[in-house]
Amino acid sequence: MCAHFIVIPQDELNRMITDIRNAIAAQKQGSIMSSYEHAYPKSQVPVLVDNNDSNGNLTVTQKTWGYPVVPARVSWQKEVLFNTKIETALGNKPSMWDDSINNRRCIVPTFGFFEPHMTDTHLSPRTGKLVKDNYFFHCPDSDAVWMAGVFEDDFFSVMTTNPNKWIKPIHRRMPLILRPYELSVWLRGDYSTLSNREDIELVANKVA
Repeated sequence: MCAHFIVIPQDELNRMITDIRNAIAAQKQGSIMSSYEHAYPKSQVPVLVDNNDSNGNLTVTQKTWGYPVVPARVSWQKEVLFNTKIETALGNKPSMWDDSINNRRCIVPTFGFFEPHMTDTHLSPRTGKLVKDNYFFHCPDSDAVWMAGVFEDDFFSVMTTNPNKWIKPIHRRMPLILRPYELSVWLRGDYSTLSNREDIELVANKVA
């Protein structure tokens, strides 16, 4: 039997535990990015909508990411409108989002989201052309990221807001991310209080 071993000092052990935790997180993130379906505008994905009953029940339903462009609504050329600025939805009246944000808010669940860097680029190994560096964002204390959204018929749009300190060095906007206890506020409460996401901590990892 073992009757003699060398003790690892606590500070060294703490460093090792941190390394193990980071390795596990990186492995999990790699598995998520390679094993699960990625969504893009025009993708059909599950979202959560409110049943509007007294029990606060939610329904999972499939909807397509992006409102179809209607010329009477917008003047610029774009295939679908897949993001909604919270400032526009709340401040500019009238806007095309008024009916949706007043009556049809939803939750868009994800493991994490991607944003391109504003300026940094690299040569694409596939095309040989310069492309923007891409970053994967996720919440460090939760597997799921809950994004606020709005919907109309079978289509939804992700709500965006000003970037916080974790996003700002990389991108000009960020999804309006909700804590679990804020889901009901977005769906049924004073959702205007949720526009500031300064204290939503995120982890950014550069991806190929």
